[in-house]
Amino acid sequence: MLATVSALTLLLLAPGPTNTLLLRAGVLFGWRASWKLAFIECLAYLLQVSVWGVALLYLAAYSSWALKTIQLGAACYLLYVSFRLWQRKSADAIAAGDPFSSLYFFWLTVMNPKGLLIVSFIAPVSTFDSLQGYAGFMATLALVVIPVGAAWIVLGSRFEGGQQAWLTPLKINRATSVAICCFATLMIGRLADSVMG
Repeated sequence: MLATVSALTLLLLAPGPTNTLLLRAGVLFGWRASWKLAFIECLAYLLQVSVWGVALLYLAAYSSWALKTIQLGAACYLLYVSFRLWQRKSADAIAAGDPFSSLYFFWLTVMNPKGLLIVSFIAPVSTFDSLQGYAGFMATLALVVIPVGAAWIVLGSRFEGGQQAWLTPLKINRATSVAICCFATLMIGRLADSVMG
């Protein structure tokens, strides 16, 4: 259980389109106007993980090599993201329509590739075999997504109008890059073990 929560937290803390928009909402609108986005993010992840879970369950039953290929692709995508983050020296401008749309945010989160990573590498094997396993994992996911999303909003609201000289975009990007690379390496190792085992 602790390993699952730790892996979910590490993956969900990584900057991406969803977290960047949460940070942006905190900076532009503050906590009071943005807190509901953490719950919208949670609903989107629950939908996305459910769809991926059912799809991969059937895919595994009919073509185990295709499942391994999808998992390898997801791990390679993370390595690519890590490499790009390491090279990036500044914060990205966010291209999102104003006013900030909750529906836009919901669908952006549904399209986020983290759901595939959660189902492929973090969710216990039995998650989609029974209603009890499914409900337990989804409750755990919700208990991680909401605080992590809220933390990104709070972080954004703290930067509103302030100067933080020590916390540069380069340092944030490099630290995130190392964390993502470590996670991707662990995923590839786990995948290699399952193929050779």
